[in-house]
Amino acid sequence: MRSLPVNRRTGVLGLLALALLLGVMLFGAPATSHLESGSTWHRGPAGYSAWYESLEQQGITVERWQRPVETLLEQLGEPEDTTVTLIQNRAVTPETLLVVLPGFIGQGDVSNLLPWMPQWVEAGHRLVVLGVKAAATAAPFSQVLDSPVGSVKIDTRRREKMVVAEDTILRDEYGVVVFEMQLAGKEFTVAVTPHLAANAYQNQPDNFAFLTELVAGSGERVWVDEYLHGYRDQDAIAAEVGGDSWLNYLASTPLLILVAQALAVTLVALVALNRRLGQRRTLHPPAVDNSRAYIQAMAGVLHRAGSHDMVVQTLGQAEQIQLQKKLGLGSAPLPIDRLQAAWEQQASRPNLDLAAILNPPALTGERPLREWLKQLQSLHSPTQETPAGHE
Repeated sequence: MRSLPVNRRTGVLGLLALALLLGVMLFGAPATSHLESGSTWHRGPAGYSAWYESLEQQGITVERWQRPVETLLEQLGEPEDTTVTLIQNRAVTPETLLVVLPGFIGQGDVSNLLPWMPQWVEAGHRLVVLGVKAAATAAPFSQVLDSPVGSVKIDTRRREKMVVAEDTILRDEYGVVVFEMQLAGKEFTVAVTPHLAANAYQNQPDNFAFLTELVAGSGERVWVDEYLHGYRDQDAIAAEVGGDSWLNYLASTPLLILVAQALAVTLVALVALNRRLGQRRTLHPPAVDNSRAYIQAMAGVLHRAGSHDMVVQTLGQAEQIQLQKKLGLGSAPLPIDRLQAAWEQQASRPNLDLAAILNPPALTGERPLREWLKQLQSLHSPTQETPAGHE
């Protein structure tokens, strides 16, 4: 089986490596672009960086949390209790946690995604969750709703159907957009859209003011869950992988991803080092005959110029030297008559006029030149060694 050329083989290996890397990126990597939606670090239309900066400019105490919320609960301590406060002289101030879901998430999936919610609200802290999916209604997709702080723009047809009007914070005739839900005997705030105060609403200042009032209206410190969007501090990463060594990383990584990464690295290394998947074959550089190349180039120039005199003179002199060597007369040029005498002394040589052959008159046209070249060749023809009449 004939192997592929080097350049083609390298190209095929490169395409295979690229396809494998793309496959790993598509199927093995986390959907980071989806998780960024709702993050205060994200500056795209679905991010919340502009709203977060507006809180800082107003002097509102707000912090990003990049660890599991259970750790935040441990850090904040137990809920405020009058008896405990009098005895231990210790009071715990309620805190507010904002969770912007990375898209529309159903209520059942929210409980699985945020399993710490009952602990948080039972501890007496406030919770605001944006993006709990509700059913689609006949409401217009874009609508401006009245709120205590002004006009809030909503771009979704989803509405929650609620009977208790006093639990409603923001609603229209199609249903509720922002409301209070019960969990473990406590209430927390829910919005059916994850884009309530996203960067896309920077030209709607009332949207920013409305969310700010929801999370900071009572003056508590505000925490924003960034752990949900894939942002982890070094301690959280070390706790997840069990340390910062590569062995722990390998131990916590699925085998399929490890194999795919190993294959990708191997193929990239083969392409980079130009290694073949077969026997090494030595390539010999072609031999270059400078004299032959020069002669061919000169012949081409003389042929285009129609200059026969130089060709005749050069070949005639070369043939004379060759005849001298055969007759034992050396390689130094001799008079033509001496060469003629030596030629005639050889009994096996035909009677030829060497002067007419080696120094012919001027030749015009290609046909006389070809006839003359045949005469030169006849000097070395085996038939001329024993011509007729000399047997």
